[in-house]
Amino acid sequence: MDKADVVIVGAGPAGSSAAFFLAQQGIEVVLIDKSHFPREKACGDGLGPRAIQIMNKMGLGNWLASGSYYRCNRVRMVSSMGSRFEAHIPAEDTPYPYFYIVSRRDLDHKLVETASSAGARVYMGHKAVSPVVSNGTVKGVRTSCNGEETEISCKILVCADGTNGSFAKYLGLQSVKPHAFAARAYFSNVKGLDDCINIYIDERIPEGYAWIFPVSETTANIGLGVSCPKMKQLDVDVKRLIRWFVSEKDTSPIDLSDAAAATDIKGAHLRMGYGRYKSVADGVLLVGDSAGLINPLTGEGIAYALESGEQAALVIRHAFSKGDISERALMLYQNHLNKNFYMNHRVYELIRFGLANYTWMDKLIKKGAKHPELAAKFTSIMMSTAKPSSIFMPKMLRCMLF
Repeated sequence: MDKADVVIVGAGPAGSSAAFFLAQQGIEVVLIDKSHFPREKACGDGLGPRAIQIMNKMGLGNWLASGSYYRCNRVRMVSSMGSRFEAHIPAEDTPYPYFYIVSRRDLDHKLVETASSAGARVYMGHKAVSPVVSNGTVKGVRTSCNGEETEISCKILVCADGTNGSFAKYLGLQSVKPHAFAARAYFSNVKGLDDCINIYIDERIPEGYAWIFPVSETTANIGLGVSCPKMKQLDVDVKRLIRWFVSEKDTSPIDLSDAAAATDIKGAHLRMGYGRYKSVADGVLLVGDSAGLINPLTGEGIAYALESGEQAALVIRHAFSKGDISERALMLYQNHLNKNFYMNHRVYELIRFGLANYTWMDKLIKKGAKHPELAAKFTSIMMSTAKPSSIFMPKMLRCMLF
């Protein structure tokens, strides 16, 4: 039987972040994943300021800035009625007011390598079958690899198995149901790409939006996200909707007239709505998508995954130093998440409902074109570098009213 202080199930950004920061602190950690890396993952691929900040802490700033990945400095928002604004993220809100477009194939592989280099033991191709529980306490994980089962004993288990993960259920922890579905494909022969990420609001995309994120000067990640209730209610075929967007939608100033699909369309559900259930139990923590840490407005989850992994590592180290890994001790982690995300996510949910009011969104975008400070602040809110409540500050309200 193998053993470690901590076993992490899932080697996405949350799991790799937790493994890296734990290993850095000298804690023996095993990171397992059913897949072999590098592997594909459906995602918009945008790394915003908060994700960049954590990756700098992990020593990956130079890797991001190597020139291999497209850097965007602005956001362009376009309404279904043709209104648009372009805005920078205010430097007052973040030291990293820009984005990189990095495929999840590259990003997740690099994060796993970084965790391994820090001292984490990484087991790829190991499917987590079930937790090992004794007298109500988690004692390890049962895994399967090449048809053989084995056990890894541990003191703490970190669930980082994403939206479709099942370990939280095994342990009696409830999770919010997926609230949105997003899909994307890569397209070549795209014209007009610049240093903007492009976001399109349209009545045909219910309670959601479409995007065009530049991967190179002529290639883009193009996709869209919709709410699951609306998708079911209106019988939305997301793949068909993406094809309509590429072939018929006016996406100017981006020209998709000669765009050609370079990959198949792939999608994934998004588990939004952090804060409705616990993220800790005796000897157990949930991080990233497993804890519902996805922005309810934009669907972005990489930054939250990286941040929650780092915070989980800090709390685990503290718990070990006190010799207490009970739920009560691990509530430091829950309290941190509540303080930093709970109210913000509730406000993001309120703003998201505005995406279904296309007249309201058109007016907001028109006001953003007229008042650059409003456009910049709304951009910062979307990128989670400003509190969503700041849109209701007197200065911003004046811009929206006049």
